[in-house]
Amino acid sequence: MAAIKPQTGLVALFDILGYKQIMLNNDIHKTAQLVSDTLINIPTNIIKNVKTAENMSETDQFETNQTTIDSWQKTLSKINWLIFSDSILISLPFEPQAPPPQILQHYAAFVTVCATLLNKTFSAGLPLRGAISVGEFFIEEKCFAGKPIISAYRTAQELEFSGCILAEDANNLVSQLRKEVIKKGYENMLTMLDQTTILYLVPRKDAPSKRNRTINWVALDLEDFPRIEGNIRDFVTTAFLMHNKIALPVVQAKIINTEMFVRHVLTNLEIKPWSMNSPKIDAAFKSQN
Repeated sequence: MAAIKPQTGLVALFDILGYKQIMLNNDIHKTAQLVSDTLINIPTNIIKNVKTAENMSETDQFETNQTTIDSWQKTLSKINWLIFSDSILISLPFEPQAPPPQILQHYAAFVTVCATLLNKTFSAGLPLRGAISVGEFFIEEKCFAGKPIISAYRTAQELEFSGCILAEDANNLVSQLRKEVIKKGYENMLTMLDQTTILYLVPRKDAPSKRNRTINWVALDLEDFPRIEGNIRDFVTTAFLMHNKIALPVVQAKIINTEMFVRHVLTNLEIKPWSMNSPKIDAAFKSQN
């Protein structure tokens, strides 16, 4: 029997809000089509879209560098997806002793994928809640184990809205990365952190709301990232009601809290572009080769 080789990296665990109602309130043909069109195909579509996002840097604002683009696409190709029942487990291993620029790139790729997943599934009427953790884990086909997976699960279960937050270990990692970004003057990466991971007073089920780093799935300056237009309340409510879901009293709070998060992002966050392509980041990658 081959020795088990755990990995260290980022882990995100999501569950679909209202999934049981979708199963109960639709016939098997409609349910199967929904699962096939959305859950099965979305990982490939997301990775494809995010892989080409760096090509947007071929503008006057960012200088294109093939070395950084190749590294970005290689990082994205290492992201692993495991979809089972109403849950989505995403992981991205990295070398714990890697220099900060490489870990920053892994984090940027991972949160961009998670934000795009949240955005696209919400628009498809499948609101997600989830959490991101970091640490040692083991995933092999349909089997998985590891403290960060448990941490992500427990953290996500506390949420009373559709969204994704950082568990304590991931929050500590981002705090360290942020200090390094400021120290080294990586302006693009500081923009990435500020755009993808915002501080928000997160609503929780059985506890007071708590200020936490939260993934911005509402608005990012990325190609093929759906824009929220029209009436925000209708947009959010529709996502929770699509596919014959019923807004039971216990769901009302999630709808309201999600609407407030969307309004917060659209009102307070100035959307800015960012790219892995910058002279300082490029120099940092070249120094590792």
